[in-house]
Amino acid sequence: MGGKSYFADDSLSTGGEQLHSEDYFPTFDDYNLDFQNRTVKIVVIRESAEISAGGKTFGPFRIGQEIDAPRWIAEELVRSGIAKWKEEDRLDLATLSKMHWRETIPTARQIPAIGEDFYPMLRSLLADLKTQSRSDPAKGRDFEKAVHLSKDIVNCRIRKIVSLAAAPAQTEDVLANLASEERSLYLTLSRVITEWRKKTGSSEVEL
Repeated sequence: MGGKSYFADDSLSTGGEQLHSEDYFPTFDDYNLDFQNRTVKIVVIRESAEISAGGKTFGPFRIGQEIDAPRWIAEELVRSGIAKWKEEDRLDLATLSKMHWRETIPTARQIPAIGEDFYPMLRSLLADLKTQSRSDPAKGRDFEKAVHLSKDIVNCRIRKIVSLAAAPAQTEDVLANLASEERSLYLTLSRVITEWRKKTGSSEVEL
């Protein structure tokens, strides 16, 4: 799920200065801003005049027209019925259920790949279901199920990330299975645990 983020190497370019993970860990807001400003493809399904948003003008829109737009603009156009997603890059309840099964099976000791954009996509899914539930009771049940599944998934992954952080340094193959926000969590925990071990004098002792 999701395209490549400029946070993928655990660094953030700000004002021409490179801030590496050892100096700065991006926040959820940083990742969400990156996600919302990434370009996605949509197809116009209803003609519309120009619209203005974020100081920019988009349109006019013609039926069948393919548009590359920032995700936050694309979401508004889809929500208003002007466009639909061309390349479906959305998390749905069926996919979330499969993820839940993969995360919670008793033999799943390794942390499965989840996609670097899992968390913003999860927030979008929950927000959409909550909005739809106001007019459709069935969507309300879907929303409750999605909340339950997501809590289980997140709790399982947090436990695994804590274990990874307490173990010797992980390979890039393992870290590639983490979402962007999870990688920041792993790096933070790893640093805290390493510093704690140094203070206890056990950093040279195999635990």
